[in-house]
Amino acid sequence: MAITRSQIVDTLDVGLNEIWLDGLKGWDEEYAKIFVVGSSKKQLEKDSYLSGFGNFPEKTEGSPAQYDSLYPGISTNFVPKTYALGYEITEEAVEDNQYEPETFNKFPEALKRSAISTVEVVSANVFNNGFSTNGFDGVPLFSVNHLLLGGSTQANTPATQADLSVSSLQAGLQALEDQVDERGKKIASSQAVLLVVPTGNMWTSEELLKSTQKPYVANNEINAIRMKDLTYMVWHYLTDSDSWFLLASKDVLKIKFFWRIKLGDLRRGTDFDSTNLKHLGRMRFAVGYSHYQGTYGSSGA
Repeated sequence: MAITRSQIVDTLDVGLNEIWLDGLKGWDEEYAKIFVVGSSKKQLEKDSYLSGFGNFPEKTEGSPAQYDSLYPGISTNFVPKTYALGYEITEEAVEDNQYEPETFNKFPEALKRSAISTVEVVSANVFNNGFSTNGFDGVPLFSVNHLLLGGSTQANTPATQADLSVSSLQAGLQALEDQVDERGKKIASSQAVLLVVPTGNMWTSEELLKSTQKPYVANNEINAIRMKDLTYMVWHYLTDSDSWFLLASKDVLKIKFFWRIKLGDLRRGTDFDSTNLKHLGRMRFAVGYSHYQGTYGSSGA
């Protein structure tokens, strides 16, 4: 539907002091602090993996050595999706606007802001849906039943979901450090470096990570969490106000974002029949994960 004079009637008034447009201000880029961001020139990007070898068994004198094999993992395809949005303005609205170019120059910026918001919302939904939407291994990103290629299962979420607190954060930090690879070997690099929270948990995060003494107790104990040198960030696009997440360094993570086509300049043109002026933005990207390694999360109590 085109923007007509009736929708911007105040811009036709020569006595107007100011016309401002909602939605031009937003948070700085946040998704790139979470995801491993790359670019793509293909119709899809594919991740796959192999298990390593198991531990060495004891070999008795004179007996033959055992030989191991690698187990193939599960492939994941990152398929770019297209996102587009535009607006059109009647020629009459342009002609009669008394504040050209101030009014219409703000529209492209507003469309760009919508594109940025889309990227953040779609990316955050990987975590927002991380307790309910099944992934590469048939269970959600955060699950107590990730099946290892070598047998048995592994959890990266508490059996009973818990709000962010001293005890739950310590349990999460320990669980992440206890993560094993597909053959059950310890992963030295699976240590949390970042606590990710919604706005509902930002005050608790500040207290837990920056208090010198142990928070919420009167025994004057040291705050042992500080020895982990953990930082936190507020991800404003998380929808569950009491959820929280722990992430290892990006060289461990397999949560990925691929730009296929960035937004770029808006397409502009005039519709021949209506004479409306059209502006269109378009982008393509893929976001998701191919493994849960280095992640831990709770949806809160």
